[in-house]
Amino acid sequence: MNNQEKVDQILATLTPEKLREVIVNLAQTQAADNREGVAIGQIMDALGDPSLTEKTGGWEVFMKFRQAIRDTVAQIQGMRYIEVDS
Repeated sequence: MNNQEKVDQILATLTPEKLREVIVNLAQTQAADNREGVAIGQIMDALGDPSLTEKTGGWEVFMKFRQAIRDTVAQIQGMRYIEVDS
């Protein structure tokens, strides 16, 4: 299975409820004063294959995965996607 197929398979099961659960669980593992945000890489790793980063999975695959997360977060009341520079 190539990276595009991996992402398509992951995204086929992505729902706002599932993403909210992943984000909340990840936030709870962080220090109490650092729970307001979760890095996109952490979310991607938790949802699927850690190899799907921009460096190893390919830029187009990474962008598709990131956009799907952004779009899904927009459907979750009380959450928002914030683009940050690293």
